[in-house]
Amino acid sequence: MTGFGTILFLVGIGVLIYGLISFRKKKWPRRKTQIVIISSILAIFIGSAIVPSEKEEASTEKPKQEEKTKKVTVEPLLKAEKTFKTTDDGAIVVEGKTNPGAEVTLDFVDNPDATATADEDGKFSLRVNELDRAQDAVLSITIDGKTKEQTLSLEMSPGYTKKLADKAEAERVAAEKAEAERVERERVAAEEKRIADEKAAAEKRTADAKAAAEKAAAEKKAAEAKRAEAKRSAPKPDTSNKQGEMVYITATGKKYHYDQNCRGLNNSNGETAVTIAEAKSRNLSLCKFEQ
Repeated sequence: MTGFGTILFLVGIGVLIYGLISFRKKKWPRRKTQIVIISSILAIFIGSAIVPSEKEEASTEKPKQEEKTKKVTVEPLLKAEKTFKTTDDGAIVVEGKTNPGAEVTLDFVDNPDATATADEDGKFSLRVNELDRAQDAVLSITIDGKTKEQTLSLEMSPGYTKKLADKAEAERVAAEKAEAERVERERVAAEEKRIADEKAAAEKRTADAKAAAEKAAAEKKAAEAKRAEAKRSAPKPDTSNKQGEMVYITATGKKYHYDQNCRGLNNSNGETAVTIAEAKSRNLSLCKFEQ
């Protein structure tokens, strides 16, 4: 409106001057000149009425400045109960009132912070789904660099306290069961290893004994073969030996032997050399392998 009044005022003055000049130069008739002059005068008066004075402009700007100053000096408001209790499922809801549109923070010591924004009436609601223990938390807002805080006491309901105790007991029982199963698995594994080790040791002993027996048998067989070969290559004894010739006898045997390597002496515990006369005096006869 201020700009329109100024324009109307200036147009009225311009038309008035132009009409007077035109009338003086006799370009317009008298009647037309009167109409133009009257119209321009009206425009000047109307424009003057519309243009506000400096005092009026100052009065219109003052409320705006006061409104701006009022916004800057808003004080933070925070109202809530001092104590809140969880539901039986562990959820806890913190409600209160603050400045409209303000962001409210619930700060825990060892839990993630919870935040919410107040509605147009300043009401807010903060929800924490699972509170693990009773504790204090700080409710706060910050507006224009100013902070307001309130300490809240968050308590556990009896139902949720029992639920947490039951959960802890179930976890303890499960841990004990898992530990017992682990110990049993280790015991079974140790027993299986012991049995396997004993079996392996027994199999080794059996294999070693078998190998030793086979070796002994082979050595005995080799010895027998050697003695047989020696006997085959040895000269035949002279059975017409004189009575003073020496022969070999055993303590319990009933034969005498010319050859100390005779097969008939293989199982003897020792041989004794005597004269053939003595052997015959004991009623001993010549070994059949030497006949």
